[in-house]
Amino acid sequence: MQPYDERLLTGSEQFYRNAATIIEHSRSQSPLERPTTEDSTHPGHIANMENLYAELLIDTNILLLRALANSELVDETGQRLQNKVSGYIDNALPSNCDNSADDVRAEFSSLTVKNFVDLKCLVVTWQAQHEAAPGKVLTQADWSRRHLSLIRFIVAVQQAEVAKLRQVGR
Repeated sequence: MQPYDERLLTGSEQFYRNAATIIEHSRSQSPLERPTTEDSTHPGHIANMENLYAELLIDTNILLLRALANSELVDETGQRLQNKVSGYIDNALPSNCDNSADDVRAEFSSLTVKNFVDLKCLVVTWQAQHEAAPGKVLTQADWSRRHLSLIRFIVAVQQAEVAKLRQVGR
């Protein structure tokens, strides 16, 4: 298993804080119902939120780079165990990535790295969904669902890091 990294734990907390703030701001800028026409001046239009998605992608890259920096510390036995655990988790919780991102995930056996690749894929998927939404505006309910998926994701990442800490303490 990849070693415990306090900075990944605190970094995922900071990511949640930033993302939840962006989600709440975006939710407040969005209508209750889907628009029937596109209005690029609407505050919830994708064009007015590109910088927010860019900010989230930068934050995910920082976490991913940190996870990658420690992925080399896993020995061969740990890699075999990690591959078995990763296989189980991949089947139980499919990735948010499309096929091209799955190719990137496959290059790493570290579950920690894969988790942060998936986090980046989640943000990329959100941006694509926003671009494809009717009128290129999401509803308040869309943002609320994003917040719930973000919570589930961050809890899973945090549980994985805390489990590593418990292993170190034994």
